Amino acid sequence: MKCYFHCNANMYRKKVRTFLEYTAAPVVSVVTFLMVCLLLSLRNLMHSRLLTPALVIVCSVIFAFALVTRIMLEIAEHRVRVHSKYTYVEIGLKDVIVSLYAGSFTHWGRKTVLRRLVVIPLEEFESVRVSKNEQVLVKAKSAAIRDYIANTDRLGYFFKDGDFEFREYFFRERGFNAVQQVYIPRLFTDADEIAESILAAKERFDNLPSPKPYSFEEMPFVKTRKMRSLNKRLRGF
Repeated sequence: MKCYFHCNANMYRKKVRTFLEYTAAPVVSVVTFLMVCLLLSLRNLMHSRLLTPALVIVCSVIFAFALVTRIMLEIAEHRVRVHSKYTYVEIGLKDVIVSLYAGSFTHWGRKTVLRRLVVIPLEEFESVRVSKNEQVLVKAKSAAIRDYIANTDRLGYFFKDGDFEFREYFFRERGFNAVQQVYIPRLFTDADEIAESILAAKERFDNLPSPKPYSFEEMPFVKTRKMRSLNKRLRGF
């Protein structure tokens, strides 16, 4: 069973590469054709004063293609950076945690990154399946799945004896939407492996030993104090 899944951030680079594969050849062909036409009709264009507009058209096509490619590369690299850092699936002993990058904004010159965090308790887990579009659908027995969207700096968490806990107490009690099912988006390499790992985690959770019943036990110094008080009462003090 795999317990941690990284986002497939390279998918954004592949999209840019696919775009270039389908558009680079036609753009180069169009520019080459226009340049040949310019060279063959250079004298006529000069006499008719159409050379400058023709050159502007060719340069505009090249500039537009370069600009679009540049923008797509910048967007792709930005998404690779943020999703590599904030998007993952972590399977703990008693919970499944899905972390997703949810955007960012700048306020008073300070950038704030938003993150969506979904906590799926295995105790309430019911089923998991992979949809046709490679999304993983997780269902619970009740609306026990907690769905948060907040500043990523506030959504820090840790595991204590296998139990999931937020560092900020506020999110332990509120700040979430309770839902019965959630989709894990198509941002990971193998959706089937995620589903199989969740099922394996559920099986492991069901085989955990039952927690020992709580029994109150006084601290040693309290017992000593009571013994002294009892001895004093017996002696008549």
